[in-house]
Amino acid sequence: AALKGGRPRAEGERGPTMATIGGVMSTAGDVSREQQESRVIDRRRRLEEERKGRIFNAKQRTIGVDRQALKQQHIEKIASDEVEAARDAAFADRMLVTEQRVQLLERDVQRSRKEATQSVQAYREQMQQRHMRKEWDLNDPNAMRKDRPGRVGDDDPMCGPSSLQKFGGEDLEYGNRLRRQQQQQAQWVVEQMAEKQAQIDNEIEMDRLFAERQGEIDERRSAMEENEFASRASMNSAVRDYNVAMMDAKHERERQLRTEEAVDAIDEITYQLNSELLNEEVGAQSSEGDGRALKYAFKGFSKEQVMAIRQEQLRQAAENQESRIRNKEAEEGWDVMQEAVRRNLIAGEREVMRRRQEIARQTAEEQKRQADEARARKEVLYKQVYAGAIDDTFFLQFGTSSR
Repeated sequence: AALKGGRPRAEGERGPTMATIGGVMSTAGDVSREQQESRVIDRRRRLEEERKGRIFNAKQRTIGVDRQALKQQHIEKIASDEVEAARDAAFADRMLVTEQRVQLLERDVQRSRKEATQSVQAYREQMQQRHMRKEWDLNDPNAMRKDRPGRVGDDDPMCGPSSLQKFGGEDLEYGNRLRRQQQQQAQWVVEQMAEKQAQIDNEIEMDRLFAERQGEIDERRSAMEENEFASRASMNSAVRDYNVAMMDAKHERERQLRTEEAVDAIDEITYQLNSELLNEEVGAQSSEGDGRALKYAFKGFSKEQVMAIRQEQLRQAAENQESRIRNKEAEEGWDVMQEAVRRNLIAGEREVMRRRQEIARQTAEEQKRQADEARARKEVLYKQVYAGAIDDTFFLQFGTSSR
């Protein structure tokens, strides 16, 4: 027998399952389409009920958490806090030093100002009094009172019988004595008022000077802090670059020195081995076999020896000239490198300032864009989304489905 479609049935392969319905033999292919769809719908409903039971049961529901990511975030947060704490501590130490310096400067300035004010006030009190002025005689309100009176006393020789200046029973000093008392009291009141007003003016002036000095100190402290931070950053960068350049130059000099010392040592050994003067090959030699020339037989250097000595002198002079040239070139290269470092530092500072300005501009644009977006979202929420009222049908949809 063959299966449907003409494919032969393999040995041992079973055919469709047979079932008996109402005494009639039928296969699984005879199940109606409605029954299949009903089974699928029942299965989906069952799965949906199971899913709703898992989701709406708060005791059995579990929410997945990326523990590895949370752990990494925690580690990064701890590291960031440590760096921030170290930086805050450094800034606090530097701020304390700056505050101490500013306090010392403030004390010196206040002391000098106080001494100058005291000196001016003492000079005014001692050398600039009213009665010490040259025109005081013309402006003295008591000039007439200080003038010679018509009668000095009872024995005044200028008062004759016809002067009518002497009468019996009169008290000549009563008026003067009363006026002196009144003048003294008035002078006391004026002096007290002047002293009080001078004290008030002095206190006002000291308060003004203190406020001005405090403002100057605050501005100077801010400028000093900004300059110090900027100079420290540039100085650290320059020192780092300078140390690297110095290390490289030192290694190069040491390598060249070792090379030159090795070459000089080889030349020295070769010269000593081949020198006719040291080997004493010219002229008669000692019979002892030590290679020494006899003094009475030595006739001076040969022409070849003189030329060799001259060539050696010329070579040494050329080496000295080359050494001076190399040293000069090294110094010029070092000057060029220092100038390049200075220019790089200036360019770096300008680049930092440009980046800061660009970041500030981008930040302002981003904040403006976010503000516009927030304003637009608020308008959409309050004018479109939240425009209608909420009725009971809105609350009835909760808890009806797991989707």
